[in-house]
Amino acid sequence: MLLAIWLTDFCYQQYASRRIRTIIDGVRPFASTTALSTEEAVELRIPVTDTGQFLAAALYRCPRQPRGLILFLPELDGSRRNALTYCVALRDAGFAILAIDFRSQGDSDRITDYEPIHWISEFELQDIRAATMFAAQDEELKHLPLGIVGVSRGGSAALTAGFHFPQIRAIVTDSGFTTLSMLNHFLNKFSNFVVPDWFFSKLPAWHVAATLRQALRRSERGRHCRYVHPEHESSAFRASLLMISGMRDSYVTADITRRIAAFLRQPDNVWLVPKAKHNRSRMAQTEEWDRRVIRHFTESLSPGPAADSGGVDPGPR
Repeated sequence: MLLAIWLTDFCYQQYASRRIRTIIDGVRPFASTTALSTEEAVELRIPVTDTGQFLAAALYRCPRQPRGLILFLPELDGSRRNALTYCVALRDAGFAILAIDFRSQGDSDRITDYEPIHWISEFELQDIRAATMFAAQDEELKHLPLGIVGVSRGGSAALTAGFHFPQIRAIVTDSGFTTLSMLNHFLNKFSNFVVPDWFFSKLPAWHVAATLRQALRRSERGRHCRYVHPEHESSAFRASLLMISGMRDSYVTADITRRIAAFLRQPDNVWLVPKAKHNRSRMAQTEEWDRRVIRHFTESLSPGPAADSGGVDPGPR
C-alpha cells in the first residue's frame, strides 16, 4: 500500500514538475521602459572576475561633488541606457549613477548557453559583484557610500544582492520581486494548467513547494544556471529598503510587494502608487517618486555607520 502511494506521488511529481517548468521558462517579458541615450555618460567596460568577460556600463556624473553612488540595475530587455529614466533627479541631487547591462543582455558579453529570463541566477550576482568591486577600486568612486536602484528584474537582483554585499547600504526597487514570490503567484493563478483546480486546492503547501523545487531544478538544468532566492539566504538583510509598486501592476501585485517587505522586516517601507502600471510609477507621479527616492538615499547614505534596519536572518538553509 505504501509503495503504491509512493509510486503515485512520484509519478505526479514527475508530471507536475514538467508542467510547472513550462510556466517557469515561458513567462513573457513584462512591460519595459523606453531607453535613453548615453550622451551624458562615460562608457565603461567592467571585467567579471575569473570569466574573461566584460560588462557594458555607463557612469553618469553629477554636476557637483557626489555624496553617494547609485548602482542602477535594469529590467529584462532594458539596459544601462534606461538609468536616467529613473535616476535623473538623483543625479541632479548629487548622486553619481553607475548603470550596467547584465551579461547576455544589452551590450555586455554573452554567456554561452544562457539566455536571461525573469529569474535571477548566480550570473547576475557575479555581475553585481563585478560592479561593486570596480567601484571599490576606482579613485573617483571608492569613497562614496553605495546604494542600488533596481527595476523589475533588476529589483529582484537588488533584493538578492542585499544579502550578499554588506557595502550596499540602501536599496530602492520599482516593481521588484523575488523568483519564489512570483512563481507561487503564477502557480496559484494558472494551477489548472498543471492539474484541475479542485485537485490543486487539496494539496498541502509543503507538497506544492516540493514540486516547485523539482520544477526549478529542471529549469536550471535546461538553462545551464542556478537560481538564487532571498528566501533561502542564511545571512542578514541590512540595507535600508524602499519598495515601490504600482496599484495597477498586473504582474507584481501590491500583495506581492507587501509580502516581500514583510519578509525583509521592513513592512512600512512600501509605497503603492495609485493608477501606476508595471515600471510606470515614476511616470505616474514623477515629483513624488523623485522626492521619496532622494530622501531615502539622502538619509540612508549620510555619513556615519551603515544603516541597520533590523534585518532578517532566516537561519541556516
